[in-house]
Amino acid sequence: MARASKRAKTTATSTVTPDGAPSSSMSAQPLPSIPFQSGPNLERIPDEVLHEALSYLPTLRDHHVLFGYRLTPPVIPSTLLVRSSTLRALSQTSRLLRSRCLAMAWQQIELCGAEQNVSFYRAIGEATRTGTRVLKACPHLLPLVQTVSIVLTRYQSAEIIPAFAACLATLPNLTTIQVIHAHSQMTTAIKNGFQGKQFPSVRRISLPSSAHEIVKSCPNLEEVTCTEGDGSTIIGSLVKGKCQELRVLKDIDAPLKRLVKVVPNLRHIGVRMGANMTPLADFPFLDTIEFIDNFGSQLSAAPYTGQASEVLKQNKSQAEKTVLLTKWTGTWDYGEYKNDADKAFVTREAIKV
Repeated sequence: MARASKRAKTTATSTVTPDGAPSSSMSAQPLPSIPFQSGPNLERIPDEVLHEALSYLPTLRDHHVLFGYRLTPPVIPSTLLVRSSTLRALSQTSRLLRSRCLAMAWQQIELCGAEQNVSFYRAIGEATRTGTRVLKACPHLLPLVQTVSIVLTRYQSAEIIPAFAACLATLPNLTTIQVIHAHSQMTTAIKNGFQGKQFPSVRRISLPSSAHEIVKSCPNLEEVTCTEGDGSTIIGSLVKGKCQELRVLKDIDAPLKRLVKVVPNLRHIGVRMGANMTPLADFPFLDTIEFIDNFGSQLSAAPYTGQASEVLKQNKSQAEKTVLLTKWTGTWDYGEYKNDADKAFVTREAIKV
């Protein structure tokens, strides 16, 4: 009995070292308890740091809109739409991230990306249809949308375009429309789809000449950029739509005489290298003339900048006057969708008058 008691006492006081070996000490104490501490996580990141991190994610930028029509097919690769999809995923992970990311996730709607191995007409058309249905089913998202980027295709256009136009009319804070591509033969479809619609909150629009009918629905436009064609039809729509708030007009290669009475307060005009400067003298309050070189023009800029300076010197504007030279220098491998456009894609030279 004494031996059993001794063995029991010895067994009860023996310990094991952290590496698994028996300890010879009979008075070893148990290891101290370490309280669990959670490490840094995404929800603890300050807003400014989160915004900075998200800014590095691929996203649609102005030069993609301006040059998207050169792609074959003319559709933005999905690799450039990562930011929006990431924000929407984050907004579904917790209540805190939803409060921080939901507005950013829906600030811009991109109906312009598709996989390369599917029919882009069908893919974009269905994406547009889905996007309009989502917004119709989720009215709490409508006030969040500020920018809509889209490729307009002929796929079921008689049904999809009117639904898309009706959707735009429900967005109270929509400020920017970016039409990356619209087929040259769908002008009538766009006209029928947008007829009677009004988007008074829209201030900025980029679009090809073939989509000019949309301009008539935006009476309060302040900035218009032509992305394809000479812009003559866009000028016609600005006149018919009585867009008297227009202050900036870019990449136009067509006569501007019709605009003088409609927008006498035009401040900034962007024309292509080689444009005639004489008509610009009819706009008395111009303070900026911008020469845009999208196609690697070999023309010397000196004669044109000199003429532009004279036009600005002689008008009534009391603002600081500038001649800008904007040159797109980046290149895309359109076949492979390799994009280095974010790296010094555009250079600007400012000449004070």
